[in-house]
Amino acid sequence: MDQHAHDDQRLSQDDAPMVFSQDDEADYEETNPWTILIVDDEPEMHQVTLMALRDFSFQQRKLNFISAYSAAEAKSLLQQDNEIALILLDVVMETDDAGLTLVKYIRDTLQNHLARIILRTGQPGQAPEQRVIKDYDINDYRSKTELTVQRLTTTVVSALRSFTTIQQLEQLNHSLEAKVAERTQALEAANQQLKKTVTELEAGERAGKQVQFKLLPSQVFTHGDYQLSHALQPSDFMSGDFVDYFALDQDKIVFYIADVSGHGVASAFVTVYLKRFIGALLERYQRGDSTILANPAALLDALNSELLRENITKYIALFYGVLDTSKQQITYANAGAYPWPLLCQHQQPAEFLELKSTPVGMFDFSNYQNQTLALTENSALFIFSDGILDVLPEQTSAEKLKRLQQSCSAHISIAELMHSLRIEPAQSLPDDMTILKLDYRSTA
Repeated sequence: MDQHAHDDQRLSQDDAPMVFSQDDEADYEETNPWTILIVDDEPEMHQVTLMALRDFSFQQRKLNFISAYSAAEAKSLLQQDNEIALILLDVVMETDDAGLTLVKYIRDTLQNHLARIILRTGQPGQAPEQRVIKDYDINDYRSKTELTVQRLTTTVVSALRSFTTIQQLEQLNHSLEAKVAERTQALEAANQQLKKTVTELEAGERAGKQVQFKLLPSQVFTHGDYQLSHALQPSDFMSGDFVDYFALDQDKIVFYIADVSGHGVASAFVTVYLKRFIGALLERYQRGDSTILANPAALLDALNSELLRENITKYIALFYGVLDTSKQQITYANAGAYPWPLLCQHQQPAEFLELKSTPVGMFDFSNYQNQTLALTENSALFIFSDGILDVLPEQTSAEKLKRLQQSCSAHISIAELMHSLRIEPAQSLPDDMTILKLDYRSTA
């Protein structure tokens, strides 16, 4: 069965889409016709087409015919009317390839890929079907002699059905594009709002950083023969590390370094909580109500219980010491602070004060013990948060600890130590980093 016979059979099996005009559909048909453009230099072809399709309708819509008698005239009409559904196009008109040239113009220049184009030729040899179908964007190719009324209606139905499907797809595509554009606009607005929120949060964090850093002690604190100094570099705006030192009374100096689990705002809030906790005990000490600040192990026990009771959900690695200047002795306790403090004595290798323990706020069974350390003249104690290990290039913890041990001495300052370790004050860090140094320089 050839293609044309197949089209005839298809039409006979699908009569529903093609109906003839009825009185109750007249208004709709007249106001919403399918626009058909006939392009042919033979007036008889226009008359025959109009006669054959005069009572035709498809999907309850009649046909509206526009006639052009040359390719040039058709160009003008196509520029003015973009609602043309079907073009019945002659091949040979003012030139032998006028119809084919018009196809190129419609598809390439006008970018009209919706209108269906059916070539009709009275001279098939002039434009061979196989070459034309292959080289030109047309939808059907017919010889004028074969276009009986039945075959013409079959061809028109097939073309209009195809036009309808493509038009619906195009409308769906436009709808999707509109929704995508709307969604993109909404996402852009949300993105702008997010940027604004992030900016506001950063501004809040900067303000929080100023408040937090005001809680830190002076960069250098001197008390008789003893001097304490520190450096703190947060990995974010606010720090989960904290350091403090102050005179407890005439003979005693409290110093501690804390590293709250995590970093950023949440951890920074816990350092403020820690400062308030110590401050409250200091007021009690000054009133004579409590001596817990002078007892490192007792203080860590109390802080551990407080954090668990308040369900802070953060734990603190904390080294806490009390220096008795009258005895040249430090009493200290460690709550999971690592690396361990480094004791540097004159002309002796630096030595780690190894004391394994658990952070406060982690376990209710934690038990902390006091240790004592006698200081000799021209000695120093370095205490670090674990962020120091993250910036060292060595591969293993043992190698990092050895690097620290070899880099520290009683006479090196914190700034000199950081320079030796190639840590820049403004560099970005993976974790908060803090260094505390206690110097003993006898002036006697």
